[in-house]
Amino acid sequence: MILGKLSEPVHEDFSVTDINNNLVPGIDSTAFTYHIFNDNGNEVTSIVPVAITELGFGHYRASFIPNSVGIWMLSVYHSLYFPWGKTGSIQVFGHDFDSIAELVIRILGLTQENFSIDNTVYDTSGNLTSGRIKIYNNSSNVGTGSGIIATYTIEAEYDVNNGLMTNYEVKKV
Repeated sequence: MILGKLSEPVHEDFSVTDINNNLVPGIDSTAFTYHIFNDNGNEVTSIVPVAITELGFGHYRASFIPNSVGIWMLSVYHSLYFPWGKTGSIQVFGHDFDSIAELVIRILGLTQENFSIDNTVYDTSGNLTSGRIKIYNNSSNVGTGSGIIATYTIEAEYDVNNGLMTNYEVKKV
């Protein structure tokens, strides 16, 4: 299964051979037939165009830009050289894995993994009123200027009558 991202090009590669199993280069892209189905099982060939390009030596690539998340299906064939076709499923996500991984790393940091607080300020009652949080890529960098993933400011406010916190904010810098 191919993985893809919403609104980003997705590629399905395939090779075309003749009856003697020799690669067939130079097929005009318009000679291929394709069908594409979205996650709902609707055939969307007329709505979502597929571009077919030769990579070289009889190897080809079908590309399209998905407009919804879910599992898509693409089938490409050529009536003479490739009648059995290439059919595959494409799992389309709303986000790429790099952005998800970055968010997970930041979440781990905010749960106080490889985490430090500095530049702290306290009121006369000893309550923290401001500071800075830094999260790091590994434990050996904690407290240093290296490997900082993200920095956040802390601000807290307290009720003057009972000293209880009334507001606490952590903002990414």
